[in-house]
Amino acid sequence: MVNSPALSPQNAANNALPPLLVFDFDGTLADTIETGLTIYNEIAGDFGLKTVSREEVQTLRNLNTRALLHHLGISRILAVRVVTRIRRQLTNRIDSVQPFPGTIDAIRTLSTDGFRIGILSSNAAENVKHFLKRHSLLECFRFVEAGASLFGKASRLKSLLKAQAESPETCLYIGDETRDIEAARLAGMPSIAVCWGANGREAMLTEDPAYCVETYDELVEAARDFAARNSGH
Repeated sequence: MVNSPALSPQNAANNALPPLLVFDFDGTLADTIETGLTIYNEIAGDFGLKTVSREEVQTLRNLNTRALLHHLGISRILAVRVVTRIRRQLTNRIDSVQPFPGTIDAIRTLSTDGFRIGILSSNAAENVKHFLKRHSLLECFRFVEAGASLFGKASRLKSLLKAQAESPETCLYIGDETRDIEAARLAGMPSIAVCWGANGREAMLTEDPAYCVETYDELVEAARDFAARNSGH
């Protein structure tokens, strides 16, 4: 996955700040996949949509976001309504959502390494912050930018980087969907594609991420590698 040996940012140039890492939330930090599927199936009939079986999920993980919506018969306009409803329902179930294996240790390691860490999510801020507080992670994050529209992450990333006075090419966006990696590319940012969320490796690689990882240990290695390669900026 990463050809260069893993280096802690402290071992890079002394005057170089470690990169800013911007995380997606659902499917990247928080395992909302099962809960999201349950909610989707509960509300599908209200929108004239078919339910999705757990067996079908494995096939759907290989589709990019646009192909997935086409497969489910959901227009972009309808997708906004469906996602808004799911987000609202998720608020009542956020206490049942758990982090992916390795999430807590990895975030704390990255924070200790000196990485500046934030979140840009389509979920609601109250859901994200409640989850982070419950798992004692909120203090690791410099900011939580939430409520991004389904296909509006690229513009939100550009605004976020401008507000943080960051150069896009020296930051990383980390997400579990093809639309996350596409948004990063449109914002001029390299990205880390994680393969434990909504989309699998096959779909993620079509968006040409800088790194594609299967575990949080690999994610930490990728972040350190990126920091080492950009230590001269």
